[in-house]
Amino acid sequence: MFVRLTDPVARAGGAHGRLFALLLLLALVALPGCQSALPTPAATGAELGRDLSASIAKVARADEKTNARTRAEAEHRRLLAANLPALLSAAGPPTPAAGVSRGEALRDPADFGAITPVLRPTGQDTGLREAGIGLPVVAQLPAPRDPNAPRSGYHLPATLVAQPRQKARGPGRLPTASAAAPSAQSGAGGDGAAGTAGPDCCEAALVDPTAVSAVPTASGTLPVAMDLTAPLEATRATGVGPLTALANLLRPGRFTGEPRIVFLEPYQPDKTPLVLVHGLLSTPGVWRPLVTRLLADPRIRDCCQLWFFYYPTGQPVPLSALQLREALNDAVAETGLDQQMILIGHSMGGILSRAQVSRIGPTRANSILSGVSELSDYNRLHRALIFEPRTDVSRVVFLFVPHRGSRLAANGAGALMIRLIQLPDTLLNEAEHLANQLAGAESRRMPTSIQGLSPRSRFLRVLDATEPTVPVHSIIGNRGRGDGTRGSDGVVPIHSARLPAAESEVVVPTGHGGFDHPKAVAELKRIILLDIAQRQAGDDAAGQSPRVSTK
Repeated sequence: MFVRLTDPVARAGGAHGRLFALLLLLALVALPGCQSALPTPAATGAELGRDLSASIAKVARADEKTNARTRAEAEHRRLLAANLPALLSAAGPPTPAAGVSRGEALRDPADFGAITPVLRPTGQDTGLREAGIGLPVVAQLPAPRDPNAPRSGYHLPATLVAQPRQKARGPGRLPTASAAAPSAQSGAGGDGAAGTAGPDCCEAALVDPTAVSAVPTASGTLPVAMDLTAPLEATRATGVGPLTALANLLRPGRFTGEPRIVFLEPYQPDKTPLVLVHGLLSTPGVWRPLVTRLLADPRIRDCCQLWFFYYPTGQPVPLSALQLREALNDAVAETGLDQQMILIGHSMGGILSRAQVSRIGPTRANSILSGVSELSDYNRLHRALIFEPRTDVSRVVFLFVPHRGSRLAANGAGALMIRLIQLPDTLLNEAEHLANQLAGAESRRMPTSIQGLSPRSRFLRVLDATEPTVPVHSIIGNRGRGDGTRGSDGVVPIHSARLPAAESEVVVPTGHGGFDHPKAVAELKRIILLDIAQRQAGDDAAGQSPRVSTK
């Protein structure tokens, strides 16, 4: 484990040195997020105990709604950051300390490859931050053996909480108001070892701020600082940028690795997976605004974990649906999942999600591709077009989904994109003798994802004739340029997004990408919490939580 801190300026002499130092200072002040301002000098053991007590008391005295509180918390963070290596040493191996009594809420600093302090919040407050004592950090957890981890590992939120230790009390006991700070006569060699900020001077704990909201101190019970924005900004779980999304559409054969499920955080067996499936010309990065709003709700954080399906979006829709099925199978087998999942699909991702809870048998499959039922069960085309519904999905939420296609997939722009997409040679070779039948009368090329979203798509028509085997919900966009029947989100008309089998339907005044609209988010939260409540009620009635099939 190592700690990232901003190094002080190297030696520089004379006027040039002073100018360089001034410019560096200005640059440091302007840097956002996890970058550090000029650090507070590290204290000796007795000094740190005294400074900790004073800084905590200053935070407690300041009015929450004034700038004084913000300044006091910033000073408190800088004090902890200046002594971060020693305090992390005191925090491991983790034991209840510094006012924290819940052992399961503690994190071990030795588990992380890097711990980066967050001295100053950046960007708009989206409900992912809480003011208080302690130093929020981004803790990077390498996960080379976790197939569902982001490539760069997990970036987890943590908060370093520290309080002065007194001779009269043992580990884990709280300071008293009368003995909060060492006496002025104790000097540098008082309670702690001279020149150090080791465990003799204070108690420290690295905690999960979503599990510990407050700790008792000599100045009263105070909230624990939390910053969930910095880890979310640091993670790669939500995917890469728009250029990669375009490449994944036009050149799906060059997609790096295999389509897979990516976890935002390490698997937690007691939490329900929310599986987010993006649509055409997208990556999991499109979910960032929605993820921010979901994580801002402590009820969602407590009961759910976020999974993302990452795949190239230019390939045929049935193949992508097969890849989602296989990726979910792999994640379930890897984790031993015993919680049912909630699938949340946007646009084409909703079509892939619907295929997970639908049944297409040989007869219907043959109407999509003549003779497909005669292919081997191991053939990809056979598995993509003939399938059974999953039993480990509790419900599906459709966000702006073209169940009956979109005419934009068949217009001039759509036709141009179809010509630009290059499917993998392996897929073309496998289906070469059936490519003409697959493409129908539209083209002599194997259909791409865009063709698969046309109202004339055979697969889409057959899938739309099936009945989902679990409760489903529709969230539909309408830009206000038509009535309830002729309206559209700019891509998907309302009549295509509507599903008679849906248990609920909400129309949101927004465009195709507006799934983070407040009305859409509120409806999505309602559905998630409804599902959790119903399953908990069922488990209570049955007296146990049954395991689900991974078929």
